[in-house]
Amino acid sequence: MTLFLSIIGGTLLFQFLFVWWNLRQFPRLAHVDRKISKPSLSILIPARDEADRIEECLLSIVNQTMLPSEILVLNDNSSDETAYIVKELAKRYPIITLLEGKPLEKGWLGKSYACHQLALAAKSNWYLFLDADVRLERNAMEAISVLTKQEKGMISGFPKQQVDSWLEKIVVPMMMFLVACHLPVKLVRASSDPRFAAAHGGFILIEQKVYNQIGGHSAIRSTLIDDIELARLVKKHGFTFTLAQISEYVSMKMYQNAAEVWSGYRKNIFQGVNRNFFLLFLVFGYYSLLYLVPPIFVVIGIMSESALIYPGIIFMMAGAAIKAIIDRANRLPWYYGFLIPLSICMVIVIGLDSVRIAWSKKGYLWKGRSYT
Repeated sequence: MTLFLSIIGGTLLFQFLFVWWNLRQFPRLAHVDRKISKPSLSILIPARDEADRIEECLLSIVNQTMLPSEILVLNDNSSDETAYIVKELAKRYPIITLLEGKPLEKGWLGKSYACHQLALAAKSNWYLFLDADVRLERNAMEAISVLTKQEKGMISGFPKQQVDSWLEKIVVPMMMFLVACHLPVKLVRASSDPRFAAAHGGFILIEQKVYNQIGGHSAIRSTLIDDIELARLVKKHGFTFTLAQISEYVSMKMYQNAAEVWSGYRKNIFQGVNRNFFLLFLVFGYYSLLYLVPPIFVVIGIMSESALIYPGIIFMMAGAAIKAIIDRANRLPWYYGFLIPLSICMVIVIGLDSVRIAWSKKGYLWKGRSYT
């Protein structure tokens, strides 16, 4: 038992120190306190059934003190009022252009095909792909303009997540948790190895010439995790990819309710480990050891009145501290850290459901489309 406790304690200590170091490796969007020139930038927004979100997204862009060269919104065969809302906004803001998406071609996945059509229509030196639930905060365009002048290749980052429902608070922050715990951020930019890559499809800034040279979304047309694959493709072609801290200037609400959280994560978890059963269960075992075994120690200690309660409490606090510093770095409440055992449980359950869907070959349902 002493050896077992030492392994858990030592691993938690290492994980805490790694996360503390890793979070400091993220490049940050610069604060701009001087006048800078307007970038050659096209903002490209694929929109499918986004009537509840698209207006707020577009207003957050047109109300910036600096504007892009153009804003293109592609209506991806929506069944709601998405196209009408964009048309009405375009009358007030001529910088907005509505494009009607073509029917989905065979061999393509929906979002990639929408982004492909947007890129064909764009006219600027830089493309900024945004999801319709993204909001640009004050002075975001100035910070993005600095990026286009100082950086090359492709830049992505994780927006600040707006979470309301119980499952959002428990599960959504886990995507930043995974990156901070396991991906050496310094190597994302410094290494040409495509395994050191992570991206968020809600914010992808890429040079037009780089996008065209790597084949754009056409090269990843059938890939479900398109954002990470695009980043890997950039690195494979020898271009620079940067994973930046953007949460100060970019926010989003990825899911509207608990059901959407479940569907979204179920679609991505198994795909995120390249459909590798061994790797998935290895990760689940690792997280169970660090974050689920300590609460079990506490329960056993209480029930048996043994000293096992003390290492259990210490390990639980260490796990909460790891989660808390990651949440604070991403502008979420620090006390979400105490939810880490519940978060791990829910990720495991959704992950097993993700495997079940893959085995059944029924396909993952998302926004009215089935992805197999």
